[in-house]
Amino acid sequence: MGFGLGSRGLDQLGHLGRLESPAIQEGWGGAVGFESCGSLPLGMIKHSSASTLEYLPPLTELGMVLLPIAPGWGVACLGIQMIMLLKQAGRQLWQQPLTWIFGAISIWLFGVTAIAPYPLESLLGVANFVPFFLVFLAFSTLFNTLERLERLAWLIVAPSLAIAVLGLGELWFGWRTPPLIWQLFGWGLTGEGNPPTRLSSTFMYANICAAYLLMAFLLGVGLWLRDFAWGKLRQSRIFLYLTVTLLLDGVALILTNSRNVWAIAFLGLFIYAIYVGWWWICGFATGFGTAILGASFGQTPWRDPLRQIVPYYFWGRLSDQMHRGRAIEDLRITQWQFVLDMIRQRPLTGWGIRSFTPSYEVAMNRWLGHPHNFYLMLTSEIGIPFAALLIGTIGWLYAQGVLAWRRLSDRGNRLLLFSYLMAFGGYVLFNTLDVTVLDLRLNLFTWLLLSAIWGVGQQVNQAGNQGQSDSQPE
Repeated sequence: MGFGLGSRGLDQLGHLGRLESPAIQEGWGGAVGFESCGSLPLGMIKHSSASTLEYLPPLTELGMVLLPIAPGWGVACLGIQMIMLLKQAGRQLWQQPLTWIFGAISIWLFGVTAIAPYPLESLLGVANFVPFFLVFLAFSTLFNTLERLERLAWLIVAPSLAIAVLGLGELWFGWRTPPLIWQLFGWGLTGEGNPPTRLSSTFMYANICAAYLLMAFLLGVGLWLRDFAWGKLRQSRIFLYLTVTLLLDGVALILTNSRNVWAIAFLGLFIYAIYVGWWWICGFATGFGTAILGASFGQTPWRDPLRQIVPYYFWGRLSDQMHRGRAIEDLRITQWQFVLDMIRQRPLTGWGIRSFTPSYEVAMNRWLGHPHNFYLMLTSEIGIPFAALLIGTIGWLYAQGVLAWRRLSDRGNRLLLFSYLMAFGGYVLFNTLDVTVLDLRLNLFTWLLLSAIWGVGQQVNQAGNQGQSDSQPE
């Protein structure tokens, strides 16, 4: 169902215009040249037209569509595209300070591995970072126009319908897949989700699926608001498809039973409502959220009437009454305290990548894949200085996107870039209570979002700076 549109349908989904700059009209036989990252006048950055379409390279388009449902094939396509982009833009990339920053961090990751108590795990963990630095650098030379960002957003949102349908079918109708699906795609439907009763679809765990749906949902809401009109539900099949996708993505997101994603998605919708001035939604959301929080954490006698109104599915999960009697080793606070102890013992060098799991197992006799906080985990792995450098660099890149958003004047373009900031910001918040870097697909999506924010941010900010310098009297 999610892929029934075919290639022609995806062409229509973009509604993208083509800028008239020769720098971005190169053929796709090789890769987009880095010269396309040159400054464009702000006057050329306009809302895209539905009459023309700017394609991404075929390998990129195919890879983005395949990634959620056939991750191995999608990664292969995007990997080949990355190599082509790096080959085309190699010399120019070496001149970027960002390249040297990521290079220094990469060298440090290998250096920490040499002194890590678990060197093999640390060496394998380096693969969660270094290749994705290259992904970021390469694709930031491609995702450097607002038209390409719109196309990329559609290529992320459109396939999410398939993920939602598969997950809902697994939970509601007990769908199962034959072993061949696992052999071909690396996932399988069990008929009950993982963990049982929680929607996981093509992902190995419900929280991972929730993070993917969160990204697609926040991007999709931006696309929906960008072209919103009630009449389009009858007149435009594309807008109807997007509406159905968002509705099913929202239902699937709720059924992942991830409190973290529930809160971020609710906050995202609230921010979008403020952004477009739909104050009635803000009022409704405030009342709805207050009722759920009151039912979950309120005191008697106010709590009990609210629990008669709010479904147990929400307040039982938020208050953790669904899962009473957790072992102390499974509590996030226990894991965070353990990681903080690791940081105190090695504040400068860290313990090496992926050191938490074996260390925690030895100390607690409990296997856990991560401590449910990326920032604490990273600091314990590579030390405070380089963790601050990596997190600070990402924060600076994000800030450049915010600056670019403020400089745009066209409503549609502002909303498009804002949706990217929302989606990446959602991942930033998600990683305070979970970790996305350990899942190949989520990690790849995260760095692609950041590369798009930085790629367009460069264009808009350079054009804005050039315009300011031109307007200054000599």
